[in-house]
Amino acid sequence: MNPDYSLKNDTCRDQLTYNQVMHFLAMTFSGHRDELIGIKNLAQKIRQGIERINPFIQQATQSVCPRCKDVCCISKHGYYTCEDLMYLTALGLEPPHMIFGRNDTDPCQYLFEHGCSLERSRRPSGCTWYFCESLLDYMEPQPAYREFDDSLQDVAGLWIEMTEEFKKISTAKSSKPIHSELCSNDCHSTT
Repeated sequence: MNPDYSLKNDTCRDQLTYNQVMHFLAMTFSGHRDELIGIKNLAQKIRQGIERINPFIQQATQSVCPRCKDVCCISKHGYYTCEDLMYLTALGLEPPHMIFGRNDTDPCQYLFEHGCSLERSRRPSGCTWYFCESLLDYMEPQPAYREFDDSLQDVAGLWIEMTEEFKKISTAKSSKPIHSELCSNDCHSTT
C-alpha cells in the first residue's frame, strides 16, 4: 500500500479504498498527535455546531419527510467521504458498520422506520449537507431559519478550515507529502 495519500472529497464506495483510508488516518493521527490538536478542536466545534442546528432540521424533517414520495435517503448518499472519515477520526469515533456494493437507489442502510439511525453529527456529509427542495421550502419561511442558515454557514466554514489545516499539516512534515491521490478510480465524487 502506498503511504502517500491525499484527502479528497470523494466517497469511499468500496471496502478496499475505505480500509486504505481508515489505515492512512489511523497512522496519521497516531504519528502526528501534537500537530493535529487543532484539527481535533475544529472537529469538536463542527460536532457542536451540527448538534446546535439539529433540532431545527429534525423538526423540519419530521414534518416533510413522512409525506415525501421521492425519498432522498438512498444508498448513493450513505457512503462516507475521505473528509468525513478524517472528521470522525479527529473526534476519536469509529464509523458505523458499512455495507458496500449496494445499488445507489436502494434505501440508505442507516434509514429505519422513523428516520436515520445515526446521530446527525456522525452521518456521511452526503446526508448532513443535503436539503431537498421540499425541505428547504418548508424551512425557509420558519422564524428560526436565518439563525439556522447562519449557523450552518459557520459549520461549513469550520469544515473547510479543518480539511485545509489537515492537508497543510500533512504536507509540511516532509518535502514529499505524506498524502497524494487516495480516492481515485474506486471512489466517486459526491458532486
